[in-house]
Amino acid sequence: CRDFCYFEQLGYEKAIVESLTNKGTLNRLFSVIFNEEDNLRWRLKVLDIILKNDVGNSDYFLNKAQEFIKNQSGSHQIKQRLILNFKDRLDYFDYLEEIKNKLLNADLSLSEAEESLSFLFLLDAVDLDFVLNFLSQVNDPSLIKSIILKVNNNKEKILLKDNSYLKYFNFLQETFLNFNNYDLRSLVVFSLSDFVLEETREDSLKLLEKLYLQEECDKFSKFLIANVLNSYSEKEYVYPEIDKLEWNNYYNSLN
Repeated sequence: CRDFCYFEQLGYEKAIVESLTNKGTLNRLFSVIFNEEDNLRWRLKVLDIILKNDVGNSDYFLNKAQEFIKNQSGSHQIKQRLILNFKDRLDYFDYLEEIKNKLLNADLSLSEAEESLSFLFLLDAVDLDFVLNFLSQVNDPSLIKSIILKVNNNKEKILLKDNSYLKYFNFLQETFLNFNNYDLRSLVVFSLSDFVLEETREDSLKLLEKLYLQEECDKFSKFLIANVLNSYSEKEYVYPEIDKLEWNNYYNSLN
């Protein structure tokens, strides 16, 4: 069915696009987007078509969007998509506080939390203290990994400007020691290695050495750390012995 459904959807989309010049049809499509009883995937599809064809700039649509954002209920995906596309024409600051509170109070599912954090990062609406407060209550390795990647990609904005990186290093250390998870541990190592190229060089090398010397450090992480330290430090760090089969098992375990 996949190919058939795909082309069937293309047919629906083409028919919708051709009808966008009709004001009555357009207003009915707007109503679909804001109707909580309609299928969410369908609503998101209609919204994508509206955005793609640049027909959402009317006062009527934006007033409806504003009402929807102000409403305490309603799909976060719809609200966030609207805000990202019309942020200069919508008042959404109360919603930002609402979504932050929901994150800190664990009122969102894992997928909603990840999407909402991505949304906040895109708006430059988070600082490191908020991120760390949220992470202090997260136990899901995949979500932690996703957030570490987001912080790394925004480090100039939220880490380097006020020496917040030291708090972040503490979090990376705790994550490495508290999670016996190869994916997370390798990400911690590679995250710290990125800081070796910044003004934070000495602190990152010091922390990497500290992790290397920990009893809890598995031999694969120790190997990765030794590789970084031997590239940037005058001391020589011993590589643990790992055979080919062990490496294959290690790489197969990574997500």
